[in-house]
Amino acid sequence: METANKIEEVVKGLSKLPTLPGIAMKILEVVRNEETSLKEIADILSTDPPLTAEVLRLINSPFYGLHKKVTSVTHAVNLLGIDTVKNLALSFSLLRDYRSGNEKCFDYTLFWKNSLTGAVACKLLGERITPSFAEDAFFLGLIHDIGMLALNRCMPEQYGLVLKEKKRAHCPYHEAENQILGFNHMEVGEYLIKKWALPEAFYMPIRYHHDPGQLKTNDREIEILTKVLHLSSLFIDLSNSSDKAFHLALLEYYAEEYGFLEKLKIVDMAMQIYKQTMNIFPLFEIKVAKETCYLKMIEDARNELINVSADFMCKLLEQKRLIESLREQATRDSLTGLFNYQTFQEFLEKEIYRAKRYKLPLSLILGDLDHFKEINDQYGHLAGDHALKVIGKCLQDSLRKSDVNARYGGEEFGIIMPETKPENAFMVAERLRDAIQSLPIDYEGMKISLTMSFGVASLDLRTDITKTDLIRRADQALYQAKKAGRNRCHLFNE
Repeated sequence: METANKIEEVVKGLSKLPTLPGIAMKILEVVRNEETSLKEIADILSTDPPLTAEVLRLINSPFYGLHKKVTSVTHAVNLLGIDTVKNLALSFSLLRDYRSGNEKCFDYTLFWKNSLTGAVACKLLGERITPSFAEDAFFLGLIHDIGMLALNRCMPEQYGLVLKEKKRAHCPYHEAENQILGFNHMEVGEYLIKKWALPEAFYMPIRYHHDPGQLKTNDREIEILTKVLHLSSLFIDLSNSSDKAFHLALLEYYAEEYGFLEKLKIVDMAMQIYKQTMNIFPLFEIKVAKETCYLKMIEDARNELINVSADFMCKLLEQKRLIESLREQATRDSLTGLFNYQTFQEFLEKEIYRAKRYKLPLSLILGDLDHFKEINDQYGHLAGDHALKVIGKCLQDSLRKSDVNARYGGEEFGIIMPETKPENAFMVAERLRDAIQSLPIDYEGMKISLTMSFGVASLDLRTDITKTDLIRRADQALYQAKKAGRNRCHLFNE
C-alpha cells in the first residue's frame, strides 16, 4: 500500500489537522498560473494589512540586505520577485495561525525556532547547491517538520508519550514516533503537503529528509533537495547540541558523501546561519535569548575537527545504526519479525488509554494455530518454524498499518485493532481465517496445511475494563472457537 494511503488510513479519524490559511491558498492558486502578474500578488497581500507589514519588515531587515527601503508590496515583488514574496507570505501566514497551542508537553517556541533555523539553513544551502530552488527552499525548510505539529495538535496525549519516549531513549523524534505510534511525522508531513496541493519537490524531500538513502526517484532535483533538507536538519541539531565538534564533523561527512563539500564551507555556513536566525527570530516574534558564546563554540569546534577523521565518523555512524538495530530487535520476535509479547502488552495499554480518553472503539483478536504440535511432530521443528514465519507474514500483509500484529507466544498471535468496532473486527478475523486455510506452505518440497482459530473481544466503554479484562475476554472467545471445532472465529459476548 502506498504511503499516502497508509497515512490516510491512520489520520482519517483525526481532527484539527493543520490547513493552509485562506490567504496562503489564494497566493498558491495565483502563482500556479504562468501568466501571474506582480500586481496580482500585491493585490492579494494588500487584503491582509498585518501580513503585508510583516513581509515588508522582513524584506527591509538585514536578512535581505537591501540598500533602499521598500515601502510597498508591489515594490517588494518588483525587487525580489514573485517566488520570494510568495514564500515569505506563506511562511508568515502559516506561523501566525499555528504559533502556539497546548504548551503542557510540546514546546512551540522551540518548534518554530528550529523550523526557522531550518528555513534559513535550507535557503543558504539552496543558494549554493541548487540556486533555481533557493527561494522555495526557505518555505520547504520552514515546513519540513509540519507533521510533528499536526500530530501534537491532533493527538496531544499520545504525542506526550512520544516526547517521553524520546527523552527516555535519547533517540530522534521519528524513531520515538515509530515506536509509540507505528508511523512518523515525515509520513504525516508528506500527506499534509499533498493535501495542500504543493508539488512533489516539496513533499518527497519532507518524507525522506532524515534518511535520503531510502528515497527512490529518477528526479535529480528532488534527490538534491532531499539531501539539502537533510543537511539543514543537521544544522538544527548543531544549534541545539552542546557537542558542536561532533555535529560539524557529521555535517562535513554528509556534505562530502553527497558531493557538496566543494560548494560549502560548513563552519562558515554554521556561523552565517546563526547570524541570520538571530536577525530573523524577532521578526517572527520568536523570543530566544542570544547565545553570546555560540560563535566562539563554533570556532573552538572548528579546531577540534582535525581530530575527527573520516574513518572515525564511519565507525561512529555504524555504531549508531547498530544501536538503532538493537533497539528495534528488542521490540520484535526473532523468528517472525512481528512485535513480541512485551511490546504487544505496552501497545495494548496505550491503545486502551487512548480509546477511553477519546471514546473510540478498540478491538483485540487472539489467534491460535490448530493442531500445531502435530506439524512439529510430523515434519520437524524447522518446518514448524518456517510455517510460523509464513503465517506471521500472511497476517501482517492482511492488516492495516495502524493495527498492531504480534507473536503472543508459541503458535499464538495477538492483533490490536484501534478504532475498530466488534463486528468489523470479527469480519477481519474471518478474512484472516480463510486466508490461512487457503495458504500454501511449502517446506523443502513438503506441503503443509494449517488452520487457525480466532477469538475477538472489544473494549466496552460503559464499564471500567482493564487490559487484563480485555485479554481474558479475547482468550475466552478463542477457547469457544476451539471448543466448537477449531478453524472458527468467535466474538465474545456476555
